[in-house]
Amino acid sequence: MTVFLPPVLVESAEKESKVLRVAFPETPGFTEMDEKGVRSGIVVDYLNEIAKYTGWTYEYVESTAEEVVDDFLAGKFDLMGGTYYIQGFEKYFGYPEYNCGYSKSVLLARKDDDSVNSVSLESLNGKVIGVYDRAVENVRRLKEFLAMNGLDCTIQEYGLEDLSEDGNLYRFLREGQVDLLLGNGQELSDGFKQVASYDSQPHYIVTQPGDQETLNELNMALEKIMESDPDFWENTYEANFLNVQTDVFQLNKEEIAYVQEKESIVVAVVDKWHPLFCENILEDVHNGVIPDILDKVTEFSGLKFTYLFAESYQDSIKMVQEGKADMLGFFLGSEDDAAQMGLALTKPYAALNGIVVRNKAVSYPGENLIGGVLKGRKGPESIEAAEIREFDTIREALDAVNAGKIDFVYGISSHMEQYIQQGDYTNLVPVALLNDRSEISFALQRPVEPELLTIINKAVNQIPEDEKSTILNKNVVLMGFNRTPLSELIHSNPVFFVCVVAVFVLSLAAAALAVMRSRMRAASIQNELEKAEAESRAKGEFLSRMSHEIRTPMNAVVGLTDITSMMQDVPEPVRKNLEKIKSSSRYLLSLISDILDMSRIDSGKMTVSREPFSMGRMLNELESMMASEAERRGLEFCLKKEMQHDGFTGDELRLRQVLTNLLSNAFKFTPAGGHVLLEVTESENKESGSRFLFRVKDDGIGISEEAQERIFEEFEQSGTSSSKSQGTGLGLPISKNIVSLMGGELRMKSSPGKGSEFYFTVEFPYGEISMAQPEVKSPSDMLKGMKVLLAEDNDLNAEIAQGLLAMQGASVIRAENGRQAVDYFMNSRPGEYQAVLMDIQMPEMNGLEAAKKIRSSSHEDAGKIQIIAMTANSFREDQEAARAAGMNAFVAKPLDVEYLYTVLKRVSDFG
Repeated sequence: MTVFLPPVLVESAEKESKVLRVAFPETPGFTEMDEKGVRSGIVVDYLNEIAKYTGWTYEYVESTAEEVVDDFLAGKFDLMGGTYYIQGFEKYFGYPEYNCGYSKSVLLARKDDDSVNSVSLESLNGKVIGVYDRAVENVRRLKEFLAMNGLDCTIQEYGLEDLSEDGNLYRFLREGQVDLLLGNGQELSDGFKQVASYDSQPHYIVTQPGDQETLNELNMALEKIMESDPDFWENTYEANFLNVQTDVFQLNKEEIAYVQEKESIVVAVVDKWHPLFCENILEDVHNGVIPDILDKVTEFSGLKFTYLFAESYQDSIKMVQEGKADMLGFFLGSEDDAAQMGLALTKPYAALNGIVVRNKAVSYPGENLIGGVLKGRKGPESIEAAEIREFDTIREALDAVNAGKIDFVYGISSHMEQYIQQGDYTNLVPVALLNDRSEISFALQRPVEPELLTIINKAVNQIPEDEKSTILNKNVVLMGFNRTPLSELIHSNPVFFVCVVAVFVLSLAAAALAVMRSRMRAASIQNELEKAEAESRAKGEFLSRMSHEIRTPMNAVVGLTDITSMMQDVPEPVRKNLEKIKSSSRYLLSLISDILDMSRIDSGKMTVSREPFSMGRMLNELESMMASEAERRGLEFCLKKEMQHDGFTGDELRLRQVLTNLLSNAFKFTPAGGHVLLEVTESENKESGSRFLFRVKDDGIGISEEAQERIFEEFEQSGTSSSKSQGTGLGLPISKNIVSLMGGELRMKSSPGKGSEFYFTVEFPYGEISMAQPEVKSPSDMLKGMKVLLAEDNDLNAEIAQGLLAMQGASVIRAENGRQAVDYFMNSRPGEYQAVLMDIQMPEMNGLEAAKKIRSSSHEDAGKIQIIAMTANSFREDQEAARAAGMNAFVAKPLDVEYLYTVLKRVSDFG
């Protein structure tokens, strides 16, 4: 069986790629294929990376571990991965100069042998280690490992005749003839534990010994990979051997007996305390951090847990102090705070941000302020107040701040935001705190039961950090579904929700625009010109601010919709409703963009850029985008182009906007079965550029002479009542102005019942275009291994971005403002971050200033780190300001998740 797999990257469309046959035995971690036919493993990952430099295409040929070497020697393969170096075998294998990492060797012991453990290597002294005598290289490296760590052990060798039918020496360890057994990193039989692990033999991707050309290309690619990413092999190993870990944490006999004796551990929790305990809020979405962590504890130890619910945080503490509960679900405070209450803390299982919420009539920090905290919790020393008052719940504290009874409240950010979004608070202002992150731990009554404390600590420590982050992100990011009316509307009537938002926003925008326009018309007298200009500036500032404020919550709508769509087991009716929400959201944003464009035209701020672009590529993308819409409407759409050149200089986005508007109108006013034609002709060539004639023709209902006289006026529509209801009537006026700015004139021909034709002529100077980068289409985990610094002051938007990136395997570190982002970057190791996602409007330091600080810093990555603006400021001047500040790309809110993934994937692939 053979399968062709295209390479990740082709060097050039003109260069014919080399097809190489690759041996593919089913070897865990190295060469694997799942039930869907997707190939993975260290060898696959390396070959995909190598193909970026060589342009190779691979033909994977199935084989078996027993036959693969013989097949290679018979010339059936060009490449074979996972091959160890053996001196003298150069005549059989073409070894490259660089390896693809090291296999892992481990020392196995019996689980019931408490005399050895992985915590102290000294416990291995004096032990007998069983080895297979033919594994010469592995034995040599074992002796090096023992010598390097000062260990004195006896090596007991076994031969081929001693191997079991399964090819192992497990019985000698199981029967106690040896204390330890040398194995590889993929071995962990029942009844054994790993007590040590170290790098063993290097493995290679080898070529046929006489194929020097392929070997040279392989060496070149491997050298480039090592230079650009020295940790590539380690990251690849970890990605493909996630489940192979040294058993550092094991329960001893006393702890096992404790688990067997104890029926269950009673945990005191506050009911419905998001995000830590949410089981009784929305079970289908998430349970909370505490249940998820305790499930992991149960998997590790066998301990079972039941919950005792308290009305308040202070009541939950009293339950533990009075012996009604064995353990407190979460403690908010330090070790000293816990000790003063007679409690002992376990290892922390999560960390949450703290925040101050103030009354908008006061400034924080300030003098003589009255603050609030939960009863049973002490605020940090950095929170300054003349008086601190205690409240049973955060809701009571927020009510007091909103009513002006206290000035501010301090608490956990994600917990307080739940109540802020659910309540009708008009006087609250959140204040982000720098480096205020609270570690969350379980707590036990002093003096503790030693076994229980040790079991909990071992269980928490054995949970990988990425799993802890996943648990926290899942329970925080998805909180929007159970803390705001948005969730109820999404699950009950999503279309109605979007319609309500759309009507409100459009009413606000139309009213504001009507008021501004009426004032401008009244400014016909010369002595009021100054007032009219001031009003025009105010309108622009208002609409710009309105755009930002609308796009910010819309980012939550679109982002949460995307996250929900990506969840598993979403019912099909709900998925269809989510698609309707996304479609309606895009429509709403297009209406907002039209209103803002018209405002910019009125104020004279509309401009067109002059940047290189490919006319052919733009038209092909437009055809692809519009063809599906035409098919949905039952129309026949055709693109006809006559061009001699492809590279030009101009505003590709604005040209695309004009053609999209004209085609959308043609589709709207042409009944099913009709025809729409986009005709593009390079009509005149000069030394400096070419003149293009663009025509959009349809055989639809046509436009009357009366309507033609006002068709290019603002807010004017033509056609039947059903078609008039779609849009703002701004598309043609905007298109006419854009064409005018390009030096042309948009004209039309039409007769009722015979269709319409819109056409214009524009001249474009020639321009040099770069080779198109390949479209990035990848399955999940397309951003695996990527670490991103996210600068975002809005907690909900930050949670959404973190959730979207985490779904593709990216690691995200969040900064709450520009100054914090700069600090994180300056304190990072070279190469630690692959990209910075930078919001623009942030407290303390905005994104533009932060980008300039990063670019001008002395950090090794200052000039090459990819900084991507991710903001609701979507005007062209905002994009230009971002580029001027040193940013590499621009992603507008609401986030187009596929575009965001594409931008980050290109950063990952192309540096």
